[in-house]
Amino acid sequence: MKKKLKRCNFCVMDNESDPTIFFNDKGECNYCLDTRERKISEYFPNEEGKKKLEKIIQDIKNETKNEKYNCIVGISGGVDSSYILYLGHKYSLKMLAVHIDDGLDTDVAKENIRKLCRAAEVDLVTIEPKKEEFADLTLSFIKAGVPNLAMPQDNILHNELLKIQKKYHIKYSLSGANFAMESILERSDFVNANDGYHIRKIHEKFGTIPIKNIKFTSILKEYIFNKFFNNIVVIKPLNYIDYNLKNVLEDLNKFCGYEYYGGKHYENILTRFLQCYYLPQKFHKDKRKSHFSSMIVSEQMSREEAIEKLTKNPYVEEKLFEEDIRSLAEYLNISEKELLYYIDSKQHSHRDYKISYLNYLAPIARKFRKFLV
Repeated sequence: MKKKLKRCNFCVMDNESDPTIFFNDKGECNYCLDTRERKISEYFPNEEGKKKLEKIIQDIKNETKNEKYNCIVGISGGVDSSYILYLGHKYSLKMLAVHIDDGLDTDVAKENIRKLCRAAEVDLVTIEPKKEEFADLTLSFIKAGVPNLAMPQDNILHNELLKIQKKYHIKYSLSGANFAMESILERSDFVNANDGYHIRKIHEKFGTIPIKNIKFTSILKEYIFNKFFNNIVVIKPLNYIDYNLKNVLEDLNKFCGYEYYGGKHYENILTRFLQCYYLPQKFHKDKRKSHFSSMIVSEQMSREEAIEKLTKNPYVEEKLFEEDIRSLAEYLNISEKELLYYIDSKQHSHRDYKISYLNYLAPIARKFRKFLV
């Protein structure tokens, strides 16, 4: 029997997207209760935040004044990483931008990256994973029927950033991760993207060619070795400003003619397809609920507005869905019919396959978040 839909009375998270969700006697969910508590110590959209950010940036400049670069920034052409470049330029930081070009960037994202790097006057390193290997990795995740198809993409970026940081002796990494639009992320069926062991195991089971040229990072490397041995420091500047989507888009457009691409993570064909079709169709998960709920907590969207937006198809038009299916099938070297067959096949949890033991510690790590990030 299908469980009755229950939606939070404060945000728009519900038990359809995450069956592990729970509510208090006011009908408010654990996500927004936790997030509203964290907001006090994590998000500073005020004068206090401005002072904190200015001090952080000045400390970075002082410590790295003799280096070629003050910091590194991973960019996708999306809003968050783009605004990091804008802020860095505003504060005169010497930044090195790194982009993973997996062959699935939208034309808008490509143009945004070009405009941003030129306007911000930053050097850009573009990494192109071996296409045949990356396509086989992605297809193996689709065949496995797991939720996070973008996991290899994220993992490779983290690994490449570390390699480049070591090469250029860059201690500081500026991240576009932020509280304002990402404070609520459903976590019922996802595993840490840094779990290279999990990626390899899925590919061993479903892949068709050996992965010789692509290297992965690991949870141990990202959270222990990088922090305590490689001396890597990750800074999240967007948590120290009033990070409002409407204002951010205006700033970026004035700065370099930046164009918006329609939704969170829609700058890449794979991630757009993942959020607009794959997750809703296969797992009944609408990631917009997380994004809109985050924006409700950061007071840039009302609950009523979020509910109204959720009634609309994530794909603005049918034509875009057809284009994405065609592009992905061509990229993966399979037919559209075969791609849709895999999507309609049985869903699986990431935990149906081997994962790193450290992934099981994620709930504990979240409780000690402030010591790990």
